[in-house]
Amino acid sequence: MYAETLPSHARKFGIAPLQFEHPYRAKLFEVLDPGAGRLTNVILTGTAGDGKTTLCHELWSKFGGGDHRVTGKNRDNYLPLEVVTPSGPKQLHFIFEFSGWCPEKGRPWPEDRLELMNRFVRSVLEPDPDEFFIIAANDGRLVHAWDSLPTAAPAKSLAPSIEELLANDRSQLDDHELLFLNLSRMSTAVILERALDCLLGRPEWSCFDDEADDLAFSAASPLTRNYRLLQDPAVRDRLLALADLLDANGLHVPIREVLLLLVNALLGWSGASDTAYVATVDGLRNLVEKGLVHEAALYSNFFGANLPERRREGLMVFRHLGGLRIGHETTNLLDSLLIFGADDPNLQADYAAYVASDPYYSDNPEFERLRRLYLEAEDERVDGAQEFLTVLVNERRRLFFRLPENDERLDPWKLSVFPSAGSYRRKVLEPLRAQRPVDAIILQRLVCGLNRIWSGMLAGELDRLFLSTGLDFSSAKVSDIYLYEVPLRRSPHGDEVAIVETEDSSPALRVNLGKDGHQVDFKLRLVRYEFLSRVAQGALPSSFSKECNEDVLAFKSQVLTEYYRLVGNNSGPLSILTQGPHGALGSRQLSINL
Repeated sequence: MYAETLPSHARKFGIAPLQFEHPYRAKLFEVLDPGAGRLTNVILTGTAGDGKTTLCHELWSKFGGGDHRVTGKNRDNYLPLEVVTPSGPKQLHFIFEFSGWCPEKGRPWPEDRLELMNRFVRSVLEPDPDEFFIIAANDGRLVHAWDSLPTAAPAKSLAPSIEELLANDRSQLDDHELLFLNLSRMSTAVILERALDCLLGRPEWSCFDDEADDLAFSAASPLTRNYRLLQDPAVRDRLLALADLLDANGLHVPIREVLLLLVNALLGWSGASDTAYVATVDGLRNLVEKGLVHEAALYSNFFGANLPERRREGLMVFRHLGGLRIGHETTNLLDSLLIFGADDPNLQADYAAYVASDPYYSDNPEFERLRRLYLEAEDERVDGAQEFLTVLVNERRRLFFRLPENDERLDPWKLSVFPSAGSYRRKVLEPLRAQRPVDAIILQRLVCGLNRIWSGMLAGELDRLFLSTGLDFSSAKVSDIYLYEVPLRRSPHGDEVAIVETEDSSPALRVNLGKDGHQVDFKLRLVRYEFLSRVAQGALPSSFSKECNEDVLAFKSQVLTEYYRLVGNNSGPLSILTQGPHGALGSRQLSINL
């Protein structure tokens, strides 16, 4: 599914392509308006499938370039276009696919293309240019292309600027006539919400009414059931919550794969005859006739369960969702609810509310058959046990979409590797987005985790962060040389630990030392929030994530560096960090009796 071939597919099947407003479209049209005299150079970068070429097509059409590129009749990677501005005609150069336009790796640059690159750099660096460039390029290819330019080429001079824009997530640089938009910074949750609205609003879904007599579109069809599930507000909210958590973990899913995800959710089936593993119309009829509709349920399709592992791992969206391990994690209570809930008087009410009440996939004869075999077997290694555990994963995923978030006992996020995910969204992301402070209890818990890792002591939930070091003044595992303490509430000196929203709208733990800008931010990704929460609850730092443990120690080093800059040579007397009852930490000055 590519922008260049989409129009021909649409014509072939007589179906209009899915179209919704790109999140960066408004920004792009704001800076590019020839009639108003607004022009600049633009580089659209990001991963494949982020909509770079589609945005170029929109600009090309809007500025009078005709429809031959948009409809796929002209597949040239480079096309020039003259536009009229209040100060006279200007030339726009469109490079729709930079990767295809550049020479292959190891090949020299053709003279005409090298000259065009030199002209692009002059347009970026020199005042009042008469020509401008709009370039769509995958981020990796962009860097490699500039690296491959001849050393003497004027265009080579822009390489450091390109690297700075990419590395520091910047869109502009001083003295550069260039807008640099990295589409990989788009919110996956925003893309998913727009794609859902666009997909579910299609007029073609009238088939469920017009062709209800056909098993493929009847109420019994898995396509109908999955479509209804996507319309369900609770399911939709849970889908968007998953996308929100991917954003919070710094994981991006391109538009192409979001659309692929939704198609797979609707039509995925491991028993499909083609290599796409999606059901055809005949396949849908077959599923209904044989009573196998549960094999194509949205709950498991959303995680790519219908795909072979190699295919699943080859797609970014399923790798990211798989990292949450929905259905592979559980609790005794939640598994008991699925396995014993129908018969256990203590669980029957919850079972009726969250399992049996599912109007679409509560009846799974295969799960029931395997459950009976599993319960009746004397040895859990009996044939069929592994098959039952595999089916149980899909039932846990169904339960994940059915459980509410306001019941601590039946928290759906306990079915993931991030049981603190619900707390993270409700108590960190939502307050920050509403410009409210994060609850002090959350901050205390995270600081407790920091104190335990930084000091190597079993600190309790305190109202301050302790800075300490080892006997060799390094970040030793046990750091009992007391240096300083930073309160959670801002002191008259400007010291403070807080959870803040940074410029890129992501949460961070911020340590302020004094009033002169000595501050250090620690990006509070979901995985780091989970890590610090687990450490505060008693987990060993290296038991959950060695990478997170190293990140927290690096954060400590950054904070200590700022502390030493602040105090200079005035570090004061040597003191030892001491531990009191209930995890209290304090300091004791060392003295020598002569």
